[in-house]
Amino acid sequence: MSRTPLFAALRRAIALAAPRTPREAPLDERADPAFGSLTRRGALIGAATAAALTTLPLPLRQALAQSTARIAVVGAGLSGLVAAHRLVQGGARSVRVYDAANRVGGRMFSGPDVVAPGHVAELGGSFINSDHRDMLALCREFRLTLEDGEAGEAATLRTAYFIGGRHRTFTEIAEAARDLSARVAAVRRLPDAERFAFDKEPAAALLDAWGVSGWLRALLDLGLTQEMGLEPDRMSGLYLTESFAADAASPGDGLFGSDQRFQIVGGNDRLTAAIAARLGERVLRGHRLVALDGRGRGFALSFAREGGSTEIEADIVVMALPVTTLREVELRMELPEATRRAIRELTFGTNAKLFAGVSRRPWRAGGYSGELLNDLGFQTCWEDHARPGGGAGGLTIFAGGRTGVEFARGEASARAAEVLGRLEPAFPEASIIGTGTSARMHWPSNPLARGSYSCFGPGQFTAFEDAFAPVGRLVFAGEHMSEDYSGYMNGAAETGRLAARIAARLAR
Repeated sequence: MSRTPLFAALRRAIALAAPRTPREAPLDERADPAFGSLTRRGALIGAATAAALTTLPLPLRQALAQSTARIAVVGAGLSGLVAAHRLVQGGARSVRVYDAANRVGGRMFSGPDVVAPGHVAELGGSFINSDHRDMLALCREFRLTLEDGEAGEAATLRTAYFIGGRHRTFTEIAEAARDLSARVAAVRRLPDAERFAFDKEPAAALLDAWGVSGWLRALLDLGLTQEMGLEPDRMSGLYLTESFAADAASPGDGLFGSDQRFQIVGGNDRLTAAIAARLGERVLRGHRLVALDGRGRGFALSFAREGGSTEIEADIVVMALPVTTLREVELRMELPEATRRAIRELTFGTNAKLFAGVSRRPWRAGGYSGELLNDLGFQTCWEDHARPGGGAGGLTIFAGGRTGVEFARGEASARAAEVLGRLEPAFPEASIIGTGTSARMHWPSNPLARGSYSCFGPGQFTAFEDAFAPVGRLVFAGEHMSEDYSGYMNGAAETGRLAARIAARLAR
């Protein structure tokens, strides 16, 4: 799902309060020119790196070519599709992907023309970071062009923070956060065992203990809620101590360091569509997994289908469902208690999106990009696939926690108009620019997702650290498993790639 550009900018603002240290050149300054034309800014990862991320190692390819193992991948979201693609690419003879939906992509879901002709709204995952190597390698492999949010006019526009009745500047945020930045820097210097002890504390409790209050506290509460998906009292303290870089020179140094720089031209789900097209008839839609039975060294999978049910057998299973729907599957096999507990309890964010068509974008005249973190009742907004200039376009309105749940109330058109009205204090004339065209994506109530993306509750990072390790010939994949990129599309792509490697070893 989406990680927002606003929070990345907020992290950089807070990092301004910390001393700078020498840094290594960013990826785009160490570029291999072979990556070339994918972006307007040029290369981001070298050809050698891309090749390593897009093929299985030779010994695994050789083993797959000789194997007759039947591999079932459950879930045609990004992680499942990547796992299946890498296995087929590596020579696996029998791979099938099963998904309950009649579309592929899972929480990657793009909406062309939903609010304005020619405008693409990202109903699901929105952004690719410059350090998302798996996503960048996949875009290169499938020849998908990326829009660069740091190129052209976009590079000159500002993110807005409107809290307590007025705009707040980076300098103002940095000054107010000086003590917080020092505390975070001190935590980051602790040995790992001491650092990760903060997992057991809710992020809100740490903010209370550190005396963070006033408009800065409101800013952080809102920022954490919309970025991670739940309120700070319901999330691990690591989202606070590990999210904010202690050094302005390295703002991406943290669990959720990011720059939210790229989107795929034409919609992010062009990637999942391209992978599914490559897999062809191996992808079976409309198959909802009901039960998984362990049978000897293999499995029986029971699926509900329109008008009936079916059972298939497999030697290896890659389970690429979000845990929110996996917990509805009857797992009739031996599993570690930590795995069953993680499936039952791992918390997901309740982020949801509204989309509003606008006849013009008056914030551009003020030097703003349209990205706004605010206390006006809806948390955040930005422009997906932003066009240059101030003409017609679309606004993505995004919130997590209880506000995200509440986005389901009423008609989408009325809610979108309400938000534009509330925008007026931050962006004058916003109340009169709505075209009446709107849409909504409410992930918390979507029966095939039941949430936006993983948001680990207090104690869950450490308790569930190894909960999704392979169990016999059952391999797990999904953004919730990624150590560095949980909640991101890159986390799904990364774990799909790694799941394919594990499945290939098991197939020998």
